[in-house]
Amino acid sequence: MNEMNREMRRMSEREERLAKKADRNVGKYQSGEKVSRLKRVSNYMGEVKTELKRVNWPSYSTLSSFTIVTVVTIAFFTFFIFGMDFSFKNTLINLLSFGE
Repeated sequence: MNEMNREMRRMSEREERLAKKADRNVGKYQSGEKVSRLKRVSNYMGEVKTELKRVNWPSYSTLSSFTIVTVVTIAFFTFFIFGMDFSFKNTLINLLSFGE
């Protein structure tokens, strides 16, 4: 039991050391030379392009149906909140003018 805990602790410490070392090497090649900002941006954009190719994009019919549901839901709640606000306002005005 202790042997396993010691081994796991050593692995954890090793991973922490490697993570710190990786943090220090941000912006550098493996050989230790600095990487220009333009090269880093270029690498980043290339990685973004690669990731976007992997995305499972929705079909046109799925996208249009979700868009319609979203617009209808927003319209419903807009009119619902407007109606509640209007009715509360009129009720409050009627109650305040009732005492005059």
